[in-house]
Amino acid sequence: MQRARLASAFSPSVLLALVAVMTACGNEAPPGGGGSEPIRDKWRVVHEGPFQVLQDDGVTPNISDLQIGNSLGYNDNFVNRGDVIVEYTGAADTIKIEFRKFTFAEGDGDAEDDFDKLSLWAYNASTGSPKKPADMEDDARCGGEDDDGDPLPWLDGCAIYVYYDGQNQLQRAGADIRVTLPANYRQDIAIETADDVTEDTYPNRGNICVSNLNGTIDAKLQSGLAFVSLAPDVTPSPKCAQAAPDLLDDCINYVNPDTMVEEPWSNSCGCIGADYELGRVKIDSLEPASANITVDATVASLWTAFRAENTGMNELGGKFCPSSVDGLTNLEYSQNDANQPWRLVGIANYPSPAAPNGAGFSLQLTSNGCEPVAAVESPDKWDVDVTDPDSEVRGNVKVCAGCLAGQSCDDLLPG
Repeated sequence: MQRARLASAFSPSVLLALVAVMTACGNEAPPGGGGSEPIRDKWRVVHEGPFQVLQDDGVTPNISDLQIGNSLGYNDNFVNRGDVIVEYTGAADTIKIEFRKFTFAEGDGDAEDDFDKLSLWAYNASTGSPKKPADMEDDARCGGEDDDGDPLPWLDGCAIYVYYDGQNQLQRAGADIRVTLPANYRQDIAIETADDVTEDTYPNRGNICVSNLNGTIDAKLQSGLAFVSLAPDVTPSPKCAQAAPDLLDDCINYVNPDTMVEEPWSNSCGCIGADYELGRVKIDSLEPASANITVDATVASLWTAFRAENTGMNELGGKFCPSSVDGLTNLEYSQNDANQPWRLVGIANYPSPAAPNGAGFSLQLTSNGCEPVAAVESPDKWDVDVTDPDSEVRGNVKVCAGCLAGQSCDDLLPG
């Protein structure tokens, strides 16, 4: 289905410029003054309730789209500026949403005042630009309870944002978001996040981590770190595997009826003939931001189409951000130039000449910058006297099979 999203007409470069303008135009006290410090709350559940993945027939998707986070916001609001974590380990037909709020304040009392103004905004995204909850239609609300205290169903096409109850969202306040979904959710998720860089002494990056993915992710971040690992039972077409396993079996074992030759994943096989989408991970840094991106296909034999590239300023004789592909088998490159190690394009495990050319589980990964990035990832790493925190060159893009094995998002994300 076409994703119902609150789309912007701006290009990624304009989006990043607008983020910078918003950061510069906040209405807080001057940075670094009056003994202010970064303060972060613990993880707290802000919603847990029904999330019916499939309709009553057990086959048709009931929820096919979910949006988590917002990198630009609307009307000086709805920006998370923090980590986004998605894990597919939840109870059946249940969604759990957690926030870890943060701010820059003069002590815990002021921080609590900021935290009290930050809350979950969850509504159907097709209703238009988000407004404060009091101005939203009740029938667009996702989750929550009705007037009798009964849980409301989660709707298709919902967005999970951070809402600030005030005239303008504080530029140093936001929340990390963790969403736990059932393992059988095979549909689409869009993720956006932004960096918290108002304070020179505390450049806190918005990172992304998704574990056990067996569906589709479309993610955007600035200069953070992105990690995605696919599920051990991933197939080239997760949606077909769930809705029509007989068609999946037909594709895996397809035999050309005219020649009686095995042609796995032929254009004529069931999943492709029925127009089931192949899986996809698409991650971009907002131009010209520099992000490190790693995607673990988990299964070395997975039919995969990949593009791992850095589009920033790269020079072999100077600074450059290489891309890499490790662990996947039967590699065939359409772009693998020793003079441009920052761009790798190809396929792995192409199943047969009858399969769609250039297809497979798609991994499209782009960092649009290759520059030094300073990062202080948690309040306990902050030092008010260090006005120029350590930096590292970011913009490296990696596709692998097994490189993230055994590591949770807690292990992978700094701070």
